[in-house]
Amino acid sequence: MAKVLLVDDSPLLVKIGRTLLEKEGHEVLTALDGREAVAQAKKGRPHIIFMDAEMPDMDGPEACRALKADASTKSIPVFICTGHDLSPEQTKKFRSAGAAGWIQKPYKSEDLSALITKHT
Repeated sequence: MAKVLLVDDSPLLVKIGRTLLEKEGHEVLTALDGREAVAQAKKGRPHIIFMDAEMPDMDGPEACRALKADASTKSIPVFICTGHDLSPEQTKKFRSAGAAGWIQKPYKSEDLSALITKHT
């Protein structure tokens, strides 16, 4: 199974995501903001990251850019998580940040599992 970093500023969504992923047998690391996510990724070396698009202080695309700029984390696939439909501008922003893609919230275990299987 994979080691997954789940990042969201909502503790409830982190809890829900953790529960779904752990039921599938994955090891789950968590962070509540972008800065903590970058530190967790460097320390914990996850196989894949699911990161909220909008967070205070450091948003998902900004944290993704920081991860992609660091040699120790640049190869980790990052999926931006969003609760709304994406505009073409947002899609461009996520791609230019180095995101491997995006996933819709609320999380569904089959969506998370499919991305984990494909990218780890």
